[in-house]
Amino acid sequence: MGKGVLILLGTFVLVAVLHVVSLKIMKISEAKKSHLRKLFWYFYGIILILSGAVNLVAKGEFYWSFSIQLLLGVIIIILNLLGKIERKKPS
Repeated sequence: MGKGVLILLGTFVLVAVLHVVSLKIMKISEAKKSHLRKLFWYFYGIILILSGAVNLVAKGEFYWSFSIQLLLGVIIIILNLLGKIERKKPS
């Protein structure tokens, strides 16, 4: 019972922090938002690559899911470098 309450409170705190951060981000300029999105996609791609590589090495066997995860991270970083993930302004 005690663990469940702690998990519930932890979840509420995490959601509250994410809400406050999202409200702060809404107030910044579009150029800054674009820069933050670009950094997010680099971070996300790196996390996918690291997670896939660590799981492949740790398991010692070949698993398709970890290989796909690693490949997806590389694709995300390449697409971000080429500017294909950027949001285009509607005309």
